[in-house]
Amino acid sequence: MPLFTIKDRKATKIQQKEFRDELELHKLIDQNLTELFGVRYIKDEHITDKHGRIETLGLDESNRPVVIEYKRVKEKGQLSQANRYLTWIKQNPDSFELLVRKNLGDGVGSIDFSNPRIICMAQEYSIDDKCLALTLGAELWKYRYYSNASLVITREEEPEQLIKGKGSKYSLEKVGREPKIPVKRREAKTVEQILSGASDDLKKLYYDYDSRIMDISAEIQKYTTAVEINYKTSVNFVYTQIQNSKNRMKLLLRAPGDRVNDPKGLTKKIPKTHGYGKITRILFVDPIEISENKYTLDDVMEIVWQAYNATQ
Repeated sequence: MPLFTIKDRKATKIQQKEFRDELELHKLIDQNLTELFGVRYIKDEHITDKHGRIETLGLDESNRPVVIEYKRVKEKGQLSQANRYLTWIKQNPDSFELLVRKNLGDGVGSIDFSNPRIICMAQEYSIDDKCLALTLGAELWKYRYYSNASLVITREEEPEQLIKGKGSKYSLEKVGREPKIPVKRREAKTVEQILSGASDDLKKLYYDYDSRIMDISAEIQKYTTAVEINYKTSVNFVYTQIQNSKNRMKLLLRAPGDRVNDPKGLTKKIPKTHGYGKITRILFVDPIEISENKYTLDDVMEIVWQAYNATQ
């Protein structure tokens, strides 16, 4: 991924450089977890009895446990190690929660053990890494460090797999992640479960909206909680709730600095007391209002695109 500076319309390539060692990479990412991934740092180099030393533990914006594993160069075993650390969380949720309370305080709220995350950082990944990441639901991030002290991170593409459809038809689809840890509290629902009881108009609106979000970029990941359908790149940019009783969707949107171009005034400010951080705007989308031409799905997607763009 070459990087250039432009001066007087002339491009000059910026040379890549290497970190001195893996620890330098590790410390840099740990110190910037919130900015890079929306993850709150809990602890690094956590020693367990049977699962080894965990490089970094965190908690993301949706209160999901996060395990982070670093490699300065392409190296085998990174994902196996990360999966071993995730097993420690699975087998010791009380210990993980104790670490959270000790380092982040008691106001964190309920931890979503149904949707843990693995984040791997390396310069390159093999096809074996990519396939194993699919099985584990892991996020593979590639990095490049440059001589002008710039750091560029990009999400590694997942390999596509052949899956069987109805009848004798086959189609190529990316396999989504599924919860792998038994939950102690509220279990994540599927999209279909969240949409259960919604009107036909509301379902159609959601599926149109979902299709257009996923078309924005291949790096976008969708996951669910007990009440929401969320979309993220390195960090969440829109939380989506289906409000059946009001026949509408409720969107919570990322807008750092609360800057949003909203000429039709579709969004409202979320009070800081609600504790959403950079998720600062709320938008209700009603299929009846759209049918009455009060606004269009294009208007909504323009604001969603801004929320996505805030993660780039």
